[in-house]
Amino acid sequence: MFLLRFLRWFFGWVRLEAEGGFPERLLNLATREGIELWGVRRYGLKLMASCPARQYRLLRSPAKRCGMKLHVKKRHGMPFIVRRYRSRAGVLAGLLLFAIILQFLSQRTWVIEVRGNNKVDKEEIVHVMESFGVREGADLSSLDIPSLQLESLQKLPGLAWCVVNLKGSIAYIDVTERVSPPQLSNPDHPSNIKSTRDGRIVSVEVYTGQAMVQKGDAVTQGMLLVSGVVDSSVGPILKRSQARILAETTRTLEVSVPLKEIQLLPTKERILRPYLHFFTLNIPMFTDGTIEQQSELKISKNMLVMNGIDLPIGIINRTYVLLEQTEIVRTQAQAKELAAKRLAEKKKNQLASVEILSANEKDWLNNGKYSIKGIYTCIEDICMEEQLIVE
Repeated sequence: MFLLRFLRWFFGWVRLEAEGGFPERLLNLATREGIELWGVRRYGLKLMASCPARQYRLLRSPAKRCGMKLHVKKRHGMPFIVRRYRSRAGVLAGLLLFAIILQFLSQRTWVIEVRGNNKVDKEEIVHVMESFGVREGADLSSLDIPSLQLESLQKLPGLAWCVVNLKGSIAYIDVTERVSPPQLSNPDHPSNIKSTRDGRIVSVEVYTGQAMVQKGDAVTQGMLLVSGVVDSSVGPILKRSQARILAETTRTLEVSVPLKEIQLLPTKERILRPYLHFFTLNIPMFTDGTIEQQSELKISKNMLVMNGIDLPIGIINRTYVLLEQTEIVRTQAQAKELAAKRLAEKKKNQLASVEILSANEKDWLNNGKYSIKGIYTCIEDICMEEQLIVE
C-alpha cells in the first residue's frame, strides 16, 4: 500500500471533476482503455475521481464521447513540485542541499554529556573518550561501543563502570566512580618506627613492637624509636610496629619581602579574539595578526542552549590580557604587613597538625628586604613507619 502511494506521488496524480453526460459510461470506457481511476465519488451530475497525471490526457477522448467536461481540481506529486520551482533552480538546489546536510548531521553526534562523576574530572573523561573516537561530529554507529567502554576503564582507574548511550545527536557518557578502600599498612610486613625530627620525648605509647626510647630522651631525625624485633620465650620474633610518640620539637619559618621588585602585572588593555564555533570548526572572526606581547589568556563561551544542553554552535571568545613589567615599590610598613601575611600562610600550611607551645618571632630590614623569622616550640607525633628488611 505504501509503495503504491509513493509511486503515485513520484509520477504525479490529479484530482479531477467530470460533469454532464453519462458518468457510468465514462467509467466503463476508462476501464476498457486501461485508465486507472480511484477515489470515485458521484455528486448529482458530477463525478469526482483521481487518476495518474500521465493518463489524464487519455481520459479526454472517452469524456468527449460521453458528453462530459473534465476539470482538474488539484495536482499532487513530485512532477508538479519540480515544475513549480523549475524557474527558481537555486531554491530547488538549496532545498536538496539542505536535505542532504540534514541527513548527514542526523547520523552524527554533536553533543557529549558526562553524567555521574564527582571526583573524576569531566575534561579527563572527555579527553579519554576522544582518543577512542567519541567526539563532536563523529559517527558513533561505526564504533565498537562495548569494547570502547572496557578500554576506557583501563585508562580511567577512578571509574568502576562506564557506558555510552546514544540518543539522537547526543552521546551520554554515564559513569560510576570507584570507591577506594582505606589505605592500611600491611600487618604481615614487620616494621620499625623511626623519628621524623630532632626533639625531646614527652610521651610514649607503644601498641606493638619493642620501645627503644622513653619519656625525657633526646632523639635525632632517623633515630630508631620502636623496633619490630621483639624478644619472646621462643626467641626473637618480627612484628609490625605501631605506636604514638610525642616529642617537643623546634620549627623555624622565615619569609622575606623586597622593598623593590619587578613583576609582570596585567594592564587594562585587552585583545579580543572571537571565533564562530560551528560543530567541530572554529572560524576566526578577526583579521589582525599574532600577539607578541606577554599576556594571560581567558576563554569564555556563549553557546546555543536547547532543553538545558549546550549545542555545538556559538561564539568562543579568547581574551588576551596584556602584561607588562612593573616596578613595585613598598614602604617599610607595607613590606612588614605583607611579610606577616606570608608568614601566617606558611604557619597554616606547615604547622596545622602540631601544637605550638611558644613562638619567638623577629623581624629586620637588610639589603632592601624586610624579613621575619619565627622559631616555634611544638608538640607533635614524630613516628614514621619503615619496613623491616630481613636478609
